[in-house]
Amino acid sequence: MPDAKLADGHLAVAKRLASTKRPSQAEIRRSISSSYYALFHALARTCANSLVGRTPSQRPNKAWVEVYRGLTHGICRKACEDAHKVAFPDCIQKFADEFHQLQELRHKADYDPDIKFSKADAQTMHVNAQMSMESLRSASNNDKKAFSAWVLISSQGAKNARKTNNAN
Repeated sequence: MPDAKLADGHLAVAKRLASTKRPSQAEIRRSISSSYYALFHALARTCANSLVGRTPSQRPNKAWVEVYRGLTHGICRKACEDAHKVAFPDCIQKFADEFHQLQELRHKADYDPDIKFSKADAQTMHVNAQMSMESLRSASNNDKKAFSAWVLISSQGAKNARKTNNAN
């Protein structure tokens, strides 16, 4: 059975790491990374619930897991970066903007040895991730479905349809 609280768990880890009295750079970086992964897992769960079904006893679990695992970081980043091209409501746009920004910071935290982050940076990213997750959760089911399709479907046919829809 998939862990229903994985996104919240990542968020709790981020908070715990950023809340120590004098966190090390490793703890601060891990906190920033965990804040991003909270958003990623919140998005994955939203996509799977929206497209396959929320209730475990009433959905095909293999299909749910396939959708959950269907997200890739790069395609999600690009979809979130381009979300402003679609008339998504503010709650979805807020999530998309934060996802994109936090992913960039996660890359720096995970891979750039020259950058230094502060405890305040980690705490800010935790709060931003928490607010973004709440924003996504507040979206209507129809908006969650539309955003899920936007994020997951990256085929050339979908790209052509988006160009056509945006031109009209």
